[in-house]
Amino acid sequence: MYFIVDGARYIESRWDMNRPRVLDLDYSRTMMAGLLVQPGPRRLMMMGLGGGTISNYLFERFPGLEIDAVDIDPEVVHLARRWFGVPNDPRYRTHVADGRLFVESSTQRWDMLMLDAFRGVFVPYHLKTREFYEACRAKLAPQGVVVANLHNKIAMYSSDRETLGRVFSQQYGFISERGNQTTFVAGLAPRVGTFGMRANARALAPKFGFDLLGLAARHYLRTDWSTDAPVLRDDFKPEDLEAAASRHNETCLFDCAYPTR
Repeated sequence: MYFIVDGARYIESRWDMNRPRVLDLDYSRTMMAGLLVQPGPRRLMMMGLGGGTISNYLFERFPGLEIDAVDIDPEVVHLARRWFGVPNDPRYRTHVADGRLFVESSTQRWDMLMLDAFRGVFVPYHLKTREFYEACRAKLAPQGVVVANLHNKIAMYSSDRETLGRVFSQQYGFISERGNQTTFVAGLAPRVGTFGMRANARALAPKFGFDLLGLAARHYLRTDWSTDAPVLRDDFKPEDLEAAASRHNETCLFDCAYPTR
């Protein structure tokens, strides 16, 4: 599944039908790092369904897992169901909605919120701010984690890290296999140390088709961003969220001039 922006094609999802039980893109494997911190999720919210490859993978491996998969584009949901094997199951609910509006209006609490809501190569601004992450934090279960896919080679990476760091007391960074993406895992529960992550990796290994201990080894503590970067804040009043979400979803298709203050 591709998004096409200004004539350029960006891979949204990729599923190898000859190996249907694997995660084909390295960033999607890296996003499994959330399970090294929270190894037993019962409720998952996936923001940015795409082809459903990540949520499908977890649905298959965790019996009883309840999934809310949210995507703003109804055609993406349609294609995911038709071509990418998203099942018709009451435990796997797909929602056509803006991710932030969905989170803020929901009464649900999730054990894991996975944030992968890219529009081409950009994430809409209202899904990057301190206020957005605070809304996510408010919907976490006590042992819950937020798992965010970040491009660490772009100019906004430093602001992404600084903004997330202001909201969550516990933070973990995992580098992708190619090194150009970071999976940021954050929560409020007591910190899971290196040995705890390795123990979780060993316990989960029978469920997975790749090296979870190798993923645990890609956890890093170094500061690979500028700590002087501005924290991203909403550029609208709370009562104007719906209109602002519409504006940011459209402008991010071609030119994301992210405001900072």
